[in-house]
Amino acid sequence: AWYGRGDISATFASTYKIVTPQPVPYTVDYLFEGKAHTYLPDAIGQLLDGRLLIAEAGLEQDKRRERNRAKAEAARKVAEQQGGVYWIGTEATLSKTRHANLVFLHARRQTFASWSQLSEALQIVWPWGEAACVQEVAERLGERWPQAEREAAVWKRCAESAARGHLLVDLASVHLSRLTPLICLDSSTPPILPDPLPSSLSEGVTVLEEVVLEESENDKPVNLLSTFDDSTLEAEVRERFLRNLRAVEAVLSGTTTVDAAREYQIARSTLSRLVQRARTHGVLACVPHGTYHRERDLHPAFQEVIRRLYQLPTKLSLTAIVEHADLVRAAKRVQQDTGRAPALPSYKQVRSYVRVLKQEPQILRAREQVKGPLRDRQSPHSFVLSIPAPAQLAQVDEHSMELYVITPDGIHVTRRIHAAVLICVKTAAILGAVLALDSLKEEDYMRLVRMALEPKDRLVLQTGCQHSWFCTGKPAIIFHDRGKIFTSERARQVLVDRLGIITEQAPPYCPSAKGTVEALFRWMTQRFERRLPNTSHGIHDAEAAAKAGTMTLEELERYFYRAIVDDYQQSWDGLRRQTRAVLWEEAVREFGVPQYLGAPDDLKLLLMKAVNRKTLSHYYQVHDRSRLSFQGRWYTCPGLLSRLSGREFELYYDRRDVSVVYLFVEGSYVGEAYCPQFLGQRVSEWEATAMRQHDREKAKAAASATQQVRSDIQEEIEATKKQRRQATREREKARQLDRQREEIHPSSVLSQLESLRPPPPTSLRLPKATPDPDGEYPVQILPIRPFKTENDL
Repeated sequence: AWYGRGDISATFASTYKIVTPQPVPYTVDYLFEGKAHTYLPDAIGQLLDGRLLIAEAGLEQDKRRERNRAKAEAARKVAEQQGGVYWIGTEATLSKTRHANLVFLHARRQTFASWSQLSEALQIVWPWGEAACVQEVAERLGERWPQAEREAAVWKRCAESAARGHLLVDLASVHLSRLTPLICLDSSTPPILPDPLPSSLSEGVTVLEEVVLEESENDKPVNLLSTFDDSTLEAEVRERFLRNLRAVEAVLSGTTTVDAAREYQIARSTLSRLVQRARTHGVLACVPHGTYHRERDLHPAFQEVIRRLYQLPTKLSLTAIVEHADLVRAAKRVQQDTGRAPALPSYKQVRSYVRVLKQEPQILRAREQVKGPLRDRQSPHSFVLSIPAPAQLAQVDEHSMELYVITPDGIHVTRRIHAAVLICVKTAAILGAVLALDSLKEEDYMRLVRMALEPKDRLVLQTGCQHSWFCTGKPAIIFHDRGKIFTSERARQVLVDRLGIITEQAPPYCPSAKGTVEALFRWMTQRFERRLPNTSHGIHDAEAAAKAGTMTLEELERYFYRAIVDDYQQSWDGLRRQTRAVLWEEAVREFGVPQYLGAPDDLKLLLMKAVNRKTLSHYYQVHDRSRLSFQGRWYTCPGLLSRLSGREFELYYDRRDVSVVYLFVEGSYVGEAYCPQFLGQRVSEWEATAMRQHDREKAKAAASATQQVRSDIQEEIEATKKQRRQATREREKARQLDRQREEIHPSSVLSQLESLRPPPPTSLRLPKATPDPDGEYPVQILPIRPFKTENDL
């Protein structure tokens, strides 16, 4: 037996690795309004007996439309031809409680390390066919294993039994909890299968679009229950209303029109008309002039033009509408059709008609340019209060805040930060929150999941929170509103295959489903963002705001988490009528929350995976047998990188701290590498980028400042070379002149000139030291006074 989507393409199936025995998309041909069409069913599959299954799901009112009926009839015939069945599920046949319980069990079906031992112990303490609740069975297991593992084992056994049809409990009427009596049947017992869905819709519900049979006027029920508040009427008008109402009620109760008219002093024709109008309009017909209506003197063609002009984005004034050329064109068209030229509408007529248009919600939204199609409430039930268990549905969304962030060195990083939260819809408690200094990526949302799975005791101590943050657990469904936030294959493998988390995208307009996270962002803007010193709210000078705030990312995160734990979690929730921290604790005590029991190293897979930008098809490698290059910086780990020399490996890192990276070889975690440049300090990716840019600008400024010095040195060197060459030329010229003396003067004159030449300079070395002869210099010996001792006194 198997089942799968029937409306997916072959590309979608290959991308997400969906294997189906039937080719996809599964097409069904049908006829509608005499034309051939192709229909793709929602689901196809095979039952236990080998028969084909074609299934469709949707709202019952939508499935009753003529086109959908034609699709269902064609699919039903295809299933009958192949010996299969056709099922159709609507809100009347599909139980929301059963769906919630199945999601509840699916989130607790993941295996963990001690499951094999606990499975053997469960067979002893909880025999097949015995009724017991989860809390009781967990106590039977003793204290050998932690409480979280014991409850996880009991829930996993129940989930496996429910998947095989051996869980004896009514999933359609009971919400599972820790105190719900459960019975797991033996595997040899025949499976308990749910009731099959119908192949056609029942005839008890009608569709608004279908034509309703007309009833005679006398057989129509009188809707006198649509009451009217007569306290808004004046005294005289109220008396007439009450008289008319008593007369109409007397006639409808069986009194003749003549007797009722005589008793209440109303003309018989007037009373007959009141009774007829009361059958149509109810009590409002008894109000004097309450249902009076008169057609406008304004031609319908002009009304249509005025309506269209009033809805234009340019927001024309009344004078512009009165003087618009479209009204003249409309008058010409009416004259061509009727042969009479209607008078153009006056300013008073346009103004009175615009007043009527302002009362229509659609016209008002188009005029005011309200974003999104506003719709009325579809159900009286609360979506938030309908969620049975904590962490059953968690919402995730992004919110931007105008805050200025600098590095610890005072370097400006950004003027806008982005915050993402993962919030439990049932209790409005926050499971995880992250900050980013640029637009959020898939890895930021995966960090949210990691934060929800990990205990937060260390984070509470680091940030100095006054209260504890117990909101830890694995969400069953993640409800997001930003398109597909988990798009990569690695994210799908980690979240879906390893963690068993379901992701759903919110519909385009669903305030009841998305109101929880929107309320949180309103609190974040009003009570956190605008109360920080580095906010730009009301400040025009960005630099002044940055200097006044002087807040780093680490400080901002500390205040952010303190605001969540000590302010938001402890605040009163008006809808749920309790503080959010207490709501979480009470819900966990009643239903429990699935915890992450896998290997701690697996959570590192939720971090960002680095991409080798130099060669995209290769992994990272070790350089010089001692270091690796990542984002322009060197990382070292002497004991590890030397062993990885010559091998390729993968890098995972957290954007909030790039001073350390995690190394994986063939999918296995082997260790970390550290950046000596950061000196063990926490530096985020955004701060590192800002520091690199700042250093590049400083280096450029320093290079431009020393450029003049280098130019001066080069010019001085060139000038010295010129002076040296000139001196050499002058010496050579003098030497040539000296050689010409021999030709000019006789030898006696030359010898005299040679004697007049100054002697050459002596050597710089000192002559050899020789002592002076004795007695050459008289020496006078000075007398020395002897030192007196104590005996001489």
